[in-house]
Amino acid sequence: MKRSLLHSYEGQIKVFLVLLVLFLAVAIFLDFHLLVSARDAIQKEVGTRLALQADLVRAELERDQMLRGLRVSPGTQPYIPPTFLNLMARQKGMLQIEILALDGSVLSSSDPERVGRKDARLAEDPSASRRLQAGGSVIAPLDRVRYSSYATLEAYRPIQDKGRATVAVIRLTTDVPALGAVDFNLTLIAAFQAAGLVFILALVILFARWLLQPYRRLLSAAGQAPGQVAGLAGAAGRDETDDLVQAFQGVLDKLREQEGELQRLKGAGDRASPQALASEQLVGGMSSAVLVFDRDGRLAVLNPAAERLLGLDRGSSVGRKYGDLLGRSERLIDLIARSLQTGESLSREVVPLLDPAGKVTHLGAMVSPVRPGSELSPPGRPPEGVFCLLADLTEIKALREKVGLKENLVALGEMSAGIAHEFRNALATIHGLARLILKSNGHMGPSSPREHAETILREVEGIERVVTDFLRYARPVTLNLSEVDLQDLVDNLAREAREEAAPAGVAVEVRGAFPRIVADEALVRQAIRNLLMNAIEAFPPSAAAASDRGPGAAARRVVVHSEPQSDPQGGVRLVVEDNGPGIAMEVLPRIFTPFFTTKVRGTGLGLALVQKTAVVHDGQVEVKSDPGRGTTFALILPACPGAPAAAPPL
Repeated sequence: MKRSLLHSYEGQIKVFLVLLVLFLAVAIFLDFHLLVSARDAIQKEVGTRLALQADLVRAELERDQMLRGLRVSPGTQPYIPPTFLNLMARQKGMLQIEILALDGSVLSSSDPERVGRKDARLAEDPSASRRLQAGGSVIAPLDRVRYSSYATLEAYRPIQDKGRATVAVIRLTTDVPALGAVDFNLTLIAAFQAAGLVFILALVILFARWLLQPYRRLLSAAGQAPGQVAGLAGAAGRDETDDLVQAFQGVLDKLREQEGELQRLKGAGDRASPQALASEQLVGGMSSAVLVFDRDGRLAVLNPAAERLLGLDRGSSVGRKYGDLLGRSERLIDLIARSLQTGESLSREVVPLLDPAGKVTHLGAMVSPVRPGSELSPPGRPPEGVFCLLADLTEIKALREKVGLKENLVALGEMSAGIAHEFRNALATIHGLARLILKSNGHMGPSSPREHAETILREVEGIERVVTDFLRYARPVTLNLSEVDLQDLVDNLAREAREEAAPAGVAVEVRGAFPRIVADEALVRQAIRNLLMNAIEAFPPSAAAASDRGPGAAARRVVVHSEPQSDPQGGVRLVVEDNGPGIAMEVLPRIFTPFFTTKVRGTGLGLALVQKTAVVHDGQVEVKSDPGRGTTFALILPACPGAPAAAPPL
């Protein structure tokens, strides 16, 4: 018995597609109607404003008594000069202003070439002339250039005498880019929607049969199934999908029965065969090298990528022990032996492989134990085998070394330039003073040799200070850890800093409490002192600052306090903030570079030493700066160096 359209799955699909097309057609029509309504409303509003503008132009012409020459005899030059209308059009942003006779003749125009011509709308549309004679307005349809969004709009308004009789017409023309763009986009949208609807309709008509072809094949196969499944086709109250589900449910039931039979035939104590360890079809196409060893360490699976990477032959390698095959990489042998003995998974290991020519290849290795998938292995039970995944990292490692070398050379170049700059300045001063001492020849002048010698000593001390700071930065550090009372340390450093900050008019404040931590006290003391001195020296000289700030400006201030640390193991986040001039954004990324400084007498090593102190303590340094408002440095130290510390967000 033939099924009805809605009781057939194929019929339901077709009905659904037809309804979908109808829905899309209605939606496209409503959408297009809404867009057209919006465009018409915009055009009406623009036309109304243009008509009001025409009234304003007419009023200005009447005010200037420019309309007295409208009733002139034929052939007489109009009273309103075209140059006057051209000037008025440019002042009001119009394209054209014209005065027309009732028959459409152009009496005067901002375009002199149009004087004497006929206006097409008034000459060819009697209804427009009647509407203007009755005192109404006429808005011309939108004139848009084809395939462009440029469009113009025209408005006609009557000019009436004292008896309210229309004696002439004023016409204004202006460009409307927004309205033109709306009309242009509306045309494009309509074209795209129509094309889309036609395309969907074509899909429904031409491809519905192709889309349903797999379903027809499944239905035919279900009808040919043996037994009671085949007899279900065409049963009353059932559709074709029920037949398909019933047919394939029977297939699944038979597969489950066969699987159960296979499981019963399989012995519980059977060992995993090499085929069970891994599927060669799965690993054969992998680009990484794959080796699988059984529980005795004998090779069971070797894919082509492993043959190429390790130089092995599949026929002579399968069945041999890993120690014989991988003798050129002792590290890889150790990893496989460890995984076989303990069942441990090892990943992200880099192992060297020495080829017969003596070349070293660096391999990325992942070694994982293979366990039976049908049962849970008890703890301590050896795995059934080992899965080994290898990738050639030689080029990546060489590239990283090359990049690291370049970065080191750049850093070395910057430090060398800084050292040379400092030494050159000091040596130039020493050289100049030595020449002055030589020229003085024992004669006392305004500057005595004693003063020159003192200056030389100061420069030599400056060189010694630069060398000392550089060695402190460059020399490897061995931490001398002890319990540090950070509260006492900060109070003492703040007291010392106040003496150096007093001449600059800077107040140093300590707020809150600080915990006790385990750290190298000397390094932490030097780091905090460098942060304090950096904040104090950031302020300009007192006199200049006083003149810049004015009487209502905030006082100079450096504040030291601590903030809560997100690390559950403790630690401290020590903050040094000031309200100084701040750090320029282009300078901020380089402030921790050795020998980079913006100060006249600075060495550029203070903040670099602070960063090194944080790094060797497994901490970090954070900086925020708002130019003109101040800078904030945060020294983050863990509770104990060596323990992982979670860095809090800025």
